[in-house]
Amino acid sequence: MKLLATLILSFLLFLAVLEQTHIASANLEESGSAPSIYDANPNHLWNRLYDAIFIRVDQTGVTYGADALDPLLWRETKHLLSGSSHQRVLSVLDEFLRTHGENQIRDPVRKAMLQRELWAIFDWSVPNDGDHAAERRELQFRLAEVLRRLALTSDEIKSLPDNYTQAVASGAFAAKYDPTDRTRAFLPPDLLKPHGPWVCIKGDWKPVAEDHTVEVSGRSRFIVFVRLPQGRQATLDYFQSLRSVPEPWITGELDATRGTLNPNLPQFPVGTQVALLRQLMLFDRNGALVPTPITESLQIRVYRAITTRHDQNNVSIDWPAARTEQDFHEVRLNHAQLFAGQAGGLRAVARGETEFPVFATHGQDAFEQAAKNRVPFDKFEVGILDRCAGCHSAPGINSLQSRRQLLKPNAAQLDTDPPYDSVWWETQYAVAWKTNRYDWGLLNGYWQASTAGR
Repeated sequence: MKLLATLILSFLLFLAVLEQTHIASANLEESGSAPSIYDANPNHLWNRLYDAIFIRVDQTGVTYGADALDPLLWRETKHLLSGSSHQRVLSVLDEFLRTHGENQIRDPVRKAMLQRELWAIFDWSVPNDGDHAAERRELQFRLAEVLRRLALTSDEIKSLPDNYTQAVASGAFAAKYDPTDRTRAFLPPDLLKPHGPWVCIKGDWKPVAEDHTVEVSGRSRFIVFVRLPQGRQATLDYFQSLRSVPEPWITGELDATRGTLNPNLPQFPVGTQVALLRQLMLFDRNGALVPTPITESLQIRVYRAITTRHDQNNVSIDWPAARTEQDFHEVRLNHAQLFAGQAGGLRAVARGETEFPVFATHGQDAFEQAAKNRVPFDKFEVGILDRCAGCHSAPGINSLQSRRQLLKPNAAQLDTDPPYDSVWWETQYAVAWKTNRYDWGLLNGYWQASTAGR
């Protein structure tokens, strides 16, 4: 009887492996081939896992999402939660856990990036409006264990490359804005220089770029910098002039924290630049949230003209005017370049480059909506640089969403020394914000349950 039981168990295991192989192969057949993100071999386990979670396929078989900054998943997405895509991702995750896939690649940079990708999927899976609750749990407990195994030590995280500095040193980007070549992306070498010309805006006990932080659920820290043409002291003096405005809010507002900002704030001069730096957050093997020096993106706006446009809401939304008055630039992370040590892994977003927006959308899945309504996919793609004008179309200071942090009753923006400067405080706010998130508590709960059962 014991021999028979052993034979039956072996046969069942063989069927399970066969089914997992079939599911994994189906995934490769759907997308054509897993992208060679983590290894030159597209059939490498890490590539197949990336393929299962990040790659989307349209009705014609064209693939999207390879090397995307964020996964092409929305609040109402059913992909990964139903049908073959759900079974595929579970199969690859099970294979990763069964074979200890975390040991197949030792490079800390690659491990950090895979943690980044899987963490985004975990957080996306957490919002639950009552649909696919069981499927979400199936996905979450597997992702949680893989994430726990991928976690680096605190020393390994400290050793991760400062890819922004590497990109500057590579010479691949201009060092400053060139008004004669307005389309060329640039990386200011002194962006993070203490007491340099770029002044960081400090939030009021929460991240200053809160909308961006919310969108990625705190997996990145977002730092906002302002640079007036006359230099650092001029920028600080301008900040002080904003804080000295006697009526920063429209008269009659009962609650200043949610009131309408005065559209007649003192203006900064033409030539002012605003930068939004996004850098990766990770968690170490002890479950502690740790900022990293890995830059994921840098968006810069240069103000070429400042007009006085107003409408019934006091500040007009005029995208065409914004694109004339401001020059928009962005550099963002590229896996292949990062792993190869080329230009710090950063690339310039080209003029006219499009993507499926996941930031500040209505939550509808572009792929599922296109298939349902039988409309071309290009109806859902938008210009990456054009989207910046959507939220920052007002003239001058009124396009700076962080301006409310510069007004009373918020604290004055002081020119303090590291480590307790505005950048340090913004990092602490980002860590504290994420620590209080439900998705972070849920992830920790899975980890505790996993280790308790060992």
